Amino acid sequence: MQRLSKLLICTLILVLFPFLSVASAVAPYDTMTIAPDGEIVNTQTAYEPLGLLLADEEIVNPEDIYIDDNGIMYVVDSGTKKVIVFNQQGTVLAEVGEGILGLPTGVFVDEGGDIYVADYQKEVVFRFSSEGELIREYGRPESPLFGSRSPYKPQKVGIDRRGNIYVVGEGSTNGIIQLSQSGEFLGFYGVNRTQSTFGSMLRKLITSEEARSRLFMKTPPAPDNMAIDKQGLIYSVTTGTTNEIIKKLNVAGKNMFDPDIIAATNLVDIAVDKDGNIFAIAATGDIYEYDSYGNLLFIFGGPDDGSNRLGLFKQPSGIAVDEEGRVYVTDKELGMIQAFERTTFSQLTHAGIALYKEGLYVESQEYWEEVLQLNSSFGLAHSAMGKAYFKQQQFEEALDSFKFANDVEGYSDAFWEVRHQWLQENLGTVIIILFVLYVLYAGIRFWDKKKHILDGARRQWKKVTSVKLISELLFLFRFFRHPIESFYDLQRLGKASVLSATILYIVLFAVFLINRFQTGFIFSPTRGAEANLMFEVGIVFIPLLAFIIVNFLVSTINDGEGKFRDIYVGTVYSLAPYIVLSLPVTLVSNGLTLNESFIYEFSMLIIYSWCLIILFIMIKEIHNFSISGTIGNILVTLFGMAILLLVVFIIFVLMDQVYDFVYSIIREVMLRV
Repeated sequence: MQRLSKLLICTLILVLFPFLSVASAVAPYDTMTIAPDGEIVNTQTAYEPLGLLLADEEIVNPEDIYIDDNGIMYVVDSGTKKVIVFNQQGTVLAEVGEGILGLPTGVFVDEGGDIYVADYQKEVVFRFSSEGELIREYGRPESPLFGSRSPYKPQKVGIDRRGNIYVVGEGSTNGIIQLSQSGEFLGFYGVNRTQSTFGSMLRKLITSEEARSRLFMKTPPAPDNMAIDKQGLIYSVTTGTTNEIIKKLNVAGKNMFDPDIIAATNLVDIAVDKDGNIFAIAATGDIYEYDSYGNLLFIFGGPDDGSNRLGLFKQPSGIAVDEEGRVYVTDKELGMIQAFERTTFSQLTHAGIALYKEGLYVESQEYWEEVLQLNSSFGLAHSAMGKAYFKQQQFEEALDSFKFANDVEGYSDAFWEVRHQWLQENLGTVIIILFVLYVLYAGIRFWDKKKHILDGARRQWKKVTSVKLISELLFLFRFFRHPIESFYDLQRLGKASVLSATILYIVLFAVFLINRFQTGFIFSPTRGAEANLMFEVGIVFIPLLAFIIVNFLVSTINDGEGKFRDIYVGTVYSLAPYIVLSLPVTLVSNGLTLNESFIYEFSMLIIYSWCLIILFIMIKEIHNFSISGTIGNILVTLFGMAILLLVVFIIFVLMDQVYDFVYSIIREVMLRV
């Protein structure tokens, strides 16, 4: 039945594309890439389905595929229990392992042409000569270092340039098994790490060492597949985890990639082309391509929706890339091999990456310019263009390119150069202006002492500050030096009102928006993001409102003396350092580079710490608590805020469901009437 289904599919495809067994076709999938803001977006087709690779010998259940430097393909087939060797025209050159293999699942060919096959059923790695003669079997290592209980179920195999053998085995939680050519166990390589969750960290803090070892033992997931590049670096993929799914391992077995490089958790195979670009395929049929630094280039392919179209898969099992950059994917369920051809867009991208990786930024510029003509939102191209401009000392252009690409380090380097040029051209003028201002200031002070020339201005200022509302607003500055006395005056003497506090809450929100969206690009938390006014309102006022309400309720229960009005007014006055000082810090952040980041970070730390100290004093003084009572009040308030927000969220969800229910009834009634 399976053979009949495959025959029908092949017939359908050949009818549609009768001119070649490997025929060009329009891609039935969208190609995605990553935008500068980190979002996955559509882009031009990077790889087009080239067609089916049809071998003379029938392939039943292909498990893995390997392509050597000469374009010769090696497909290990668990259905026929052999390795089929054929060229790109589909001519079978050899069949290896027939009558020997049990359940072969992985294949690799070393530089000498020897063929290594991982046999899951026989628990052996077989080594055949290029003529198909069995040379050696690598069974379970006998070394005590391997462990008597360590499983040895070979699934995939790879050979490095020194001839060492790497075996990916089922359940091998210690990592990839490393053997010498003589079969000697060399150790485990590239072990995965266990993931730390908030719950596990909390349990680790509150339990003894003995209890942790007894109750919380956790083994890392075992690698599922691997690849080796031209330099001998090893890459692995792991399913069933959300951390370090794709790893690029150095000599010490440490991962050189970002642990969150990919979100897909169902990768089945990985391959590396001659330029170091990485291809990983998921069980869904989605193919992910990354450059050698781990930057996402393209996502293409996808699951077969029943239409049997080229480029879609039922059960992908292996992936390989030839010297020309064509991608080949085996489909275990359909018993097929599909090929993908690079488009002009991806060829330009790869050409630019190859030069970019070698540090030839200027030489790569022409390729990136063509890429940007095709897709102006391609983030990697903008980053590369920025480095090309930087190399040519076109720092203004580099600044714009790095900013568009969200490349903070590149932007910082270019900005340093721009700032340096500006200072060289204008430092003398700036010093003269500062000197003139200082002389004017000193002169005005001198003549004011002699002639009292500023007495009129002082009288006018006194009149302004005598206005009650303005006096209440300026009372904010007294909290910097005398917070304890200020809260006494606020509560007992009415130095501030609900109106002044409300105005300061509005000012607080305005300052928050300026700080959030006008902070220098290097330090901006909303780099490249679009503003949503309601979202920003919620960020500021929901926590504040929850704090005021919950603190009033908690303090009332605990005999606190503060009224709701006192908490409402006192809270915003406690934030005086943020209201007054964050604007100058925001302004300064636009003139700093990453080398001076400590200035911005330390300044904001001082501001937030200062606000928390004044807030602590506010709760203590307004409610007349002791220090221990204040700490307890704050902890209970924070817990109550979490409960309140949870209740509000539940109510919102329920109301939304009620609305949908009532709306659907009304629509049904209207349709029936």
